[in-house]
Amino acid sequence: MPFVDAQRSRRDVSLWGWMGLCCVWAGLFSPCSALAAPFELKLDQGWVMKTGDNPAWARPDFEHTDWTPIKVGKPWEQSGFPGYDGYAWYRLTLKIPEAWRTDARVRESGKDAALVLVLGYVDDVDVTYFNGLRIGATGTMPPDYREAYDRLRKYLIPLDQIRWGQTNVIAVRVYDGQRDGGIYSGPTLLRLPGLDDIIGLDFQVVNSDGIYASPGPLPVRFKITNRSEMSYRLDFQCTLKSDRAYDETVIDQRSARLRIGGKSAHTQEIRFTPGSPGFYQVTCRLRRAQDRAITKSMVLGYDPELIRAPLTREADFNAFWAQRKQELAAIDPAFKLTPSDRSNADLDVYLLEMRSLGNIRIRGWYTVPKTPGPHPAILSVPGYNGNMQPYMQRKNVATLSLNPRGHGNSKVDLDPQGRELMYIGFVPGKPEGYFYAGAYMDCVRAVDFLAARPEIDSTRIGVEGGSQGGGLSYATAALDERIMFCAPDIPWMGDWVGYLEATTWGRENYPKLMARIPGLDHEGINRFLSYFDSMNLAERINCPVLMSAGLQDDVCPPRTVFAAYNRVRSPKTYHVYPWARHGTYQQHGKLKDAWMARMLGVEKTGL
Repeated sequence: MPFVDAQRSRRDVSLWGWMGLCCVWAGLFSPCSALAAPFELKLDQGWVMKTGDNPAWARPDFEHTDWTPIKVGKPWEQSGFPGYDGYAWYRLTLKIPEAWRTDARVRESGKDAALVLVLGYVDDVDVTYFNGLRIGATGTMPPDYREAYDRLRKYLIPLDQIRWGQTNVIAVRVYDGQRDGGIYSGPTLLRLPGLDDIIGLDFQVVNSDGIYASPGPLPVRFKITNRSEMSYRLDFQCTLKSDRAYDETVIDQRSARLRIGGKSAHTQEIRFTPGSPGFYQVTCRLRRAQDRAITKSMVLGYDPELIRAPLTREADFNAFWAQRKQELAAIDPAFKLTPSDRSNADLDVYLLEMRSLGNIRIRGWYTVPKTPGPHPAILSVPGYNGNMQPYMQRKNVATLSLNPRGHGNSKVDLDPQGRELMYIGFVPGKPEGYFYAGAYMDCVRAVDFLAARPEIDSTRIGVEGGSQGGGLSYATAALDERIMFCAPDIPWMGDWVGYLEATTWGRENYPKLMARIPGLDHEGINRFLSYFDSMNLAERINCPVLMSAGLQDDVCPPRTVFAAYNRVRSPKTYHVYPWARHGTYQQHGKLKDAWMARMLGVEKTGL
């Protein structure tokens, strides 16, 4: 459908009856000076941190001279607190320029005037204080712990709390449940407000996972919130497009002019009708003529299980993988286990070394319960450039945390030395020497190890991993019938051609490959990579599959994730997280652990 014209806009006014008493067609005064380009005060230096939890640490008069200096913008594990999980507090003292107090944007903004504190991203949960006043929180602290690592922190500081030209104190209480923690990514700053600080525009999902099915509509629900007591007259536009990175074609669009009353909030739906299964980008904009538009976008799914991306297998695809497995079988694995000092009362931990395709040495960490076996086992594989470590949380399941070639402690015979893994062994016409031919066989070799161990029940071996690890999980289950379940999270390497359409990766990296290899073109790259496309392998999977996807993921877009998933013929299920980008939430980790426990026939609490 083309862009909306003036006649369409007038008809669409009827859609906005929901504005009711608070939204009427009229002119009004609101100070444009309050919405001009803001001053900024960078807050990336001078922070201190202390582990633990004490409410007194929120007080502005608390003395923190003995706290540890820390740089915000990277996890605390990389800033002097390795391996720490739990509570910690950040504090910062700062002076706010006296000149800001007399700025027109402050003087004319009324009694609800405020400054804006932008904290960046916090892993996982925060409660933030300014001069002892709680000004905001994101996520939920224990015992009802809900992580929010992927949400930008932006809090309003009331002007009556500011000590102009004097010392002010920001205190941030943080809780992190696992892995990286803290104020891990910017921006971190203080500034005067813009329109998007006064007017909130937020999506809500009608279905909890943001996935909808025909013959019903694709509903777009949004909430507009006016945080000030002034009214604003705004232009609204909502546009539906495909999820393709470079396709600007408008499928449908709705427009209206509206007035938002002071201190009000409104929620409403627009219903679109997509023409086919897929994932669609919805973009909503609010704007005044003299201001920068408030723009929010999200991806929603429509009949994703009906997506059928065409297979791209070459004629020798099956023979190619049969040959790789034969070559692997001919190599003596030379399994070597070395006890590790990381063992504890529940688990024995070993460094594993073995030989794989091309006689490459690879390594991993093997943890096995000290209780009598035979034990079920989980093969855990890494994301791109990941470094797997011993998995110490499972007490009744053995885990092999594998580092395939070029990853972690498996750089003995194949050290990337700063090279992109995707480029290693890329020789047109010779896919057998490619990096991923070896990496896939490294995973099969890991299954060889587990199946050969007397303490392991070889009929109960599963595989799991995220991102690249999700693609490796698919490949392992497809190439090795000994795998009894497959749990890929946000899997990569599915529907390679669709991946190029949905992301910017190809446009950024294909020229680099073609510059390195004379005569190589796009079709040649796609043909080469088709041997390693998990979509082309997925039909070979015979075990149950549990997949997760982030609906807003632009690294492993959901369209490509479902293209591979939909080719799986064995029993399968998926969980989509509507706000997740390239990551999954803690709740999925718990759900997946429970599912794997059922597959393996062990107690949930053992995982």
